[in-house]
Amino acid sequence: MKTSAIVYSAALPLCLAFGSAQAQKLEPGKWTGSVTPPGEEPTVEVTYDVTMKGDTIAITVNAGEHGTFAFSEVKLNDKTLTFWFMPGPRVECALTRRDDGAFEGTCGDPEGGTASMVMVPPKQE
Repeated sequence: MKTSAIVYSAALPLCLAFGSAQAQKLEPGKWTGSVTPPGEEPTVEVTYDVTMKGDTIAITVNAGEHGTFAFSEVKLNDKTLTFWFMPGPRVECALTRRDDGAFEGTCGDPEGGTASMVMVPPKQE
């Protein structure tokens, strides 16, 4: 009985490390979605280029005539994707994974403006 407890105790940190590395995984490829800016501006259809380098997530959003912006400090923790970017002021975002695999949430700037954002993963073939 003691031996199995020792084996379990030794294996637990490895399982936890593997689990946290897996938490940082996001399907690479061209995601689609939208951004609804603060105020009464219309929703903008966008694409997101998602890449993985080890367990580091890199995302760039292409908003057409509004520009292309790299997300900084991208973190995926459980079902929450957080990052910030600067389309002007620094905008902080927190998106939650939906049951269909897409992410949806809000972004806010220091002046109190909020926007909503949706990220839909590439279709599986």
